[in-house]
Amino acid sequence: MKNKKLILSVAILLGIGLTGLQAQTMYVVESGGEQTSYALSNIRKLTFEDENVTVNQIGGTSITYEVANLRYLSFDDYTGVFETEQTTFELNSFPNPVNDILNIDLSGAKNLNSTVSIFSLEGKLLQTKQISEARIIYFDVSSLPAGMYICRYSNETEAKTVKIIKQ
Repeated sequence: MKNKKLILSVAILLGIGLTGLQAQTMYVVESGGEQTSYALSNIRKLTFEDENVTVNQIGGTSITYEVANLRYLSFDDYTGVFETEQTTFELNSFPNPVNDILNIDLSGAKNLNSTVSIFSLEGKLLQTKQISEARIIYFDVSSLPAGMYICRYSNETEAKTVKIIKQ
């Protein structure tokens, strides 16, 4: 599902970007660091399907890349870089439902210079903590009324949310 959203986003950005783009070259960089360049004037079609990117060149040559094995696609003289690396970090909370102390596991997070916050469903900020080193953090939610809440992890590059049920 994540790859499909990524593929759709890249396809839309490429479609919009290529119409007014001044770039002359497209670069495909694989996870291992191998880079392939394509002159835009030689690309007949780019397709994104079944978690693959296919570059169809005017001469009839087609090259297919697995999205999971790409580091990024970029264009010369273009400021955007489309990252395809997937984070394995999942925001985990336990116990859920919670009575008093909510544990948030950040052990898969790459960047711990972040914030973890608890919001009401109406979007009101109820509690927040700045995180720099902890892998598991604790929130005392004993004063919150029973109901559903949103826990949000965010840093400068990503945000993750999880629903919390307070008993």
